[in-house]
Amino acid sequence: MTKVCIAFAGASGLSGFPDFPPAMAQQLQAEFPQTTVVLVQHAEQRRAALADAEVLFAVRFSPEDFRIAKRLKWLHLASAGATHVLFPEMVASDIILTNSRGLYGIPIAEHVLGMMIILARKLHEAYRFQLEGKWARREMFARYPTLSELYGRTAGIIGLGDIGLAVAERVKALGMRVIANKRRVGPPPACVDELLGPEGLPRLLRESDFVVIAAPLTPETQGLIGERELRMMKPSAYIINVGRGAIIQEAVLIRALKEGWIAGAGLDVTEVEPLPAESELFRLPNVFLTPHYSGLRSHYWEHAIGIFKPNLERFLRGEPLRNVVDKRSGY
Repeated sequence: MTKVCIAFAGASGLSGFPDFPPAMAQQLQAEFPQTTVVLVQHAEQRRAALADAEVLFAVRFSPEDFRIAKRLKWLHLASAGATHVLFPEMVASDIILTNSRGLYGIPIAEHVLGMMIILARKLHEAYRFQLEGKWARREMFARYPTLSELYGRTAGIIGLGDIGLAVAERVKALGMRVIANKRRVGPPPACVDELLGPEGLPRLLRESDFVVIAAPLTPETQGLIGERELRMMKPSAYIINVGRGAIIQEAVLIRALKEGWIAGAGLDVTEVEPLPAESELFRLPNVFLTPHYSGLRSHYWEHAIGIFKPNLERFLRGEPLRNVVDKRSGY
């Protein structure tokens, strides 16, 4: 009998992550009687549960977990990104790795849209003045850049995967021009005006009013946006990051925001999380920050298990799985 372990307790970096409902684990057991489903609800259960698990549904998987899980054949991640589990032993192993691609496009795209509107309409500044009890109409009119709108502007999307495509669909519907880039270029979807390869990044940066980073963290994207790239952007442009914090060189970004190379930033991810309290990003007036929650959505686990269950059926029948991650490329 195949042992399926659902493990979200005892993993690092999960502060604030929604608990997996025990009733959903019971339902999974009822639907798959040929398996033994074990829900890890306490950190001390993790070692014992992993020891003989063949299938693991989790968001973290450490080298220590790898050494314990000697029977593991398939790891399914609740995340879309996978680089955090790609340590050398895992990459070299025969363990199949799948992710939850398709789970995050809608909430993250709406989050991006919210950030774009907040920055263009200076809603974050208006809220700060509100808390001060100040009617700051004159100050807001005078502060650069001027109030703007999304219609007629250009959105540049770095990474046209599930999330980037969902962003493109929404901003195009608001009348924006959309440029995107991705590693493998084919015919652009209807919502993208121009699709470029990696070599097109400088053009995307120069022409965009909003640069949206929706790419995974890989060796190619680590530190992708540095001084050269930020100086290519318009001084009236904004950068939004819902990919991974390490894609932007954060110290350089802070300089760019303080010195006016760009107009501002919307950040859901940062290089170090939680962001240290002393970080200047908390206090810069042209930054809008959210604590890495853009992917969370209503009925989160129902959607997540909806991606996992069809793959579990395939695994039990010995069929190829979907959403397989190339462990060497990182996505």
